[in-house]
Amino acid sequence: MQARVAIALLKNRQVQTVLVIAVLMVVLLPVLVAAGVAGLLSQEAENVCGGAGIGAVNQPAGGGPLAAGLYAAPLELAPSRWYEVGATEYGGPGDPTSGAYGSIPNPGESYLPAHPASFAELSVLDSNPANGGTFTFSDANALSNLPYLTALRVAHNGHESLLLKRDTGYGQGPGQFISDGQPYRLDVWWQAARPLGITKSSVKVQLAPATGAAPTLGALPGSSEASGGGETSAGSCPVGEGAGSIPLPLTPGTQTKILPSGLAAAGEEAPAEVKSMVAAGNRLFGASYLYGGAHGTALSQLEPAYDCSSAVSYLLYAAGVLGRNYAEDSTELESYGKPGPGRYVSIYANAGHTFIYVGGLRFDTVEASAYDSGPNSGKPGPKWRVSASVPNWATWTVRHPSGL
Repeated sequence: MQARVAIALLKNRQVQTVLVIAVLMVVLLPVLVAAGVAGLLSQEAENVCGGAGIGAVNQPAGGGPLAAGLYAAPLELAPSRWYEVGATEYGGPGDPTSGAYGSIPNPGESYLPAHPASFAELSVLDSNPANGGTFTFSDANALSNLPYLTALRVAHNGHESLLLKRDTGYGQGPGQFISDGQPYRLDVWWQAARPLGITKSSVKVQLAPATGAAPTLGALPGSSEASGGGETSAGSCPVGEGAGSIPLPLTPGTQTKILPSGLAAAGEEAPAEVKSMVAAGNRLFGASYLYGGAHGTALSQLEPAYDCSSAVSYLLYAAGVLGRNYAEDSTELESYGKPGPGRYVSIYANAGHTFIYVGGLRFDTVEASAYDSGPNSGKPGPKWRVSASVPNWATWTVRHPSGL
């Protein structure tokens, strides 16, 4: 009797429909749940590792009538949000009238060639006060008068840099807007603008976190391999494209040794900071040389090309002993840290060049055979170099990180 009832029910079209829906729910529900969880995890990773994606641009709120004397509304940047605004390039050989000094009153920060990761906040006043008098700090109001040394993440053409406000200026004036109706709100110093491809461009900007925009190199693994730098927290965020992982071979003692491959092995008994520097130097093995390369970009991001000072800065940053996340130039490195050679690390610098000894092995961009008899001789770019003595083709100021 029960079997007949069951057969009759199965022949009922409504019952068949219910059963099909039930089967589909049993099969598909776990898939949908898994997809939803994966999406949430992906979003959480995006929030933890990089905040809102660069593509998620927030247009300024508002509209309505402008205040008297303005041709556009000042933009107040909210933390963790990206905005699309206009940016221009200034300074350098093509713009000699701009000079080399920013308006920041701190003399140690105002010489822009020494601080290329710089921008000027522009003005949205409908006329330039400098034409009939003096241009003041409050006149540069396009970003609501950001304080000096405010850090912005600036993204354009697939590249991103961390820039600090060291200057002010009037800018393009009325009638000059990008496609979304935004005015030109910042002027980017030419040494930072060139790697970003900024001339007169639409860029995306975000306030950098107050604690600094770049993560630090995590602790070295206990094995003989060190992972690539740039992790925000161990294993939680993807490493930037191209950072990869390069083995960190270890050798007995405290000294760094060159390997036939051109990479270096760190001393097993060397401090963790030294091992971090050796790992960082190995990561730069494939980088090329470019004057001004990797200046104006965060040191947590591996770049395709470096010059002498940005390469040295990269190693110091990897060890957590630089104190900032953008490269110093060779003149700044003349006053870095403590005077004289260190026990493990020594920086040699003058106004034109710099290199670093890590555990007794030199890391340098000079490939001439007169100053490199090792496997990297004649190969350009930042690499480990071998020489019987410190290169003596110039006079050097010698400095070292405190404690190293």
